[in-house]
Amino acid sequence: MVFDEHFHAFTKLTKSDACPDTCECKELIDIPTVWVPPPQKHPFAGIIISRDPTTAFIPYYTEAQSKDLSLWREHLFATNAIPQWTFQRISEFNRKYMDGALSEGELETFRKTLCHSVYWTHLHKCCTDKRGEDSLKFKWKNAFCCADRWLKSEIELAGREDVRFIIALGKDVKRWFEKKGDDLPVGQGIRVYHLPHPSRANMGSWNPKDVEVQLALGERIKELVLRCQDIFE
Repeated sequence: MVFDEHFHAFTKLTKSDACPDTCECKELIDIPTVWVPPPQKHPFAGIIISRDPTTAFIPYYTEAQSKDLSLWREHLFATNAIPQWTFQRISEFNRKYMDGALSEGELETFRKTLCHSVYWTHLHKCCTDKRGEDSLKFKWKNAFCCADRWLKSEIELAGREDVRFIIALGKDVKRWFEKKGDDLPVGQGIRVYHLPHPSRANMGSWNPKDVEVQLALGERIKELVLRCQDIFE
């Protein structure tokens, strides 16, 4: 798999040599850039993009890095973090606002796809700290120059693996997609699904009072889940 080769190359780069000079995190040597291995034993079906890992994620990441690629990936996907939260929010939304339009079997296939066939990456690769104590706080300026350097190439490379979808989580990721526009190398067969960030701090976005917003989000969720149904056939 071509993407696997590039993943190995990414992880060997040092921030001081490879990161853009305009990023303020470039000199934070003790703050890791987070790279999660792509699918290893299953079809490569999609990408999930969250905003930024936090410093609380560092111990999990450090432990995962000591394992081989498959276990490294499994360890991070098993943490109480973005992939699990995304599935939980979608399941809850289906039950609460979609009248259970998606069956348990369809949701389980989606969960399996999310766990085994999706590449998890970030808009901003360095771990941030919302208090600004153990690392810098998240800043659009740093995130966007990071994404222009790394995320853009990840999307382009993943397109060569015949991925079907990109799950873009939260307003900051959506803003980057809108800013890049036609310059973003998203292949014709790849559908981008903008969903709310799944953290508990953002529960309001997963419980919209506006009925039209509910319906629109429900349609995106339904299309995404159904797009995953034949991946393991």
